[in-house]
Amino acid sequence: MLFLRSKQERNAQEQFKIKQLRELVEKSDELQVGTDEIFLTKFLHYTSWDTFKAYRAIHAYYDFKLKHPTWVCQNPIEYYRKIFFATNCRYVMPHTDKNGRVLVILKTVDAFQQYPNYLQYLIEMDDIIFESLLMLPRVQENGITVICDLQGTTRNFLRQFTPTFMKTVNDKNSVLPFSQRIVHIIQRGFLMHVTSSLFLPFMNKDFKERIFTHDGRHLGKLREMIGFDSLPAEYGGPATNVLDTNLIFNHLSQNAHYLEKLQDYKKLSIN
Repeated sequence: MLFLRSKQERNAQEQFKIKQLRELVEKSDELQVGTDEIFLTKFLHYTSWDTFKAYRAIHAYYDFKLKHPTWVCQNPIEYYRKIFFATNCRYVMPHTDKNGRVLVILKTVDAFQQYPNYLQYLIEMDDIIFESLLMLPRVQENGITVICDLQGTTRNFLRQFTPTFMKTVNDKNSVLPFSQRIVHIIQRGFLMHVTSSLFLPFMNKDFKERIFTHDGRHLGKLREMIGFDSLPAEYGGPATNVLDTNLIFNHLSQNAHYLEKLQDYKKLSIN
């Protein structure tokens, strides 16, 4: 099952690394975070089980949260139900891609008239989606594949993409603890090309090398890289692979208690 969260069998070395990282976090005067295994192993997988790099990665993530408090989820999961189903712009597929990575679909859907604070909603929705996926052992181990479908981009979106906004996107991408993240951008037409040209210059070199662009009319390369059986029907996959908002929102709802607890994790500003 995609959202399987059965307890992982850990070898002696992994158990030692978890215990070592837990002790480092507990001794920190700055970090006010949990030390459960799910939380610790997402940073350990991210750093190839290097305890001290994982500890620094935790600090880096919560440095970002301290500096940009509006760039992480701030409300109960149920608060987002209406916008998830009104916009239908965020999905997770029921099957992984051919490399075992969970497949996430992010679509640009213009809902600015209905939701004046729409961009903020998207920032927070993406934050809880990523946090919820990082709970899963298969995501911690294999990472995710993201399809960013920019074909619904409008000028309302372009007005939001200031240099400051794009830099903050890059800063957050740099601290999200995914062991691997592959991004496919689907675009068609002038506005979509403008969007990617605004976005790409702010990405760091390593992340940029894992971004692939596709013309919305020719998706053969996308099918080849992701695998036909995993791809949504609208991008050339099997007719049974329909996009269903219920899949991701049910996952969020079932894990609401843990995800809402994560919102309280922080790093103190010590001068």
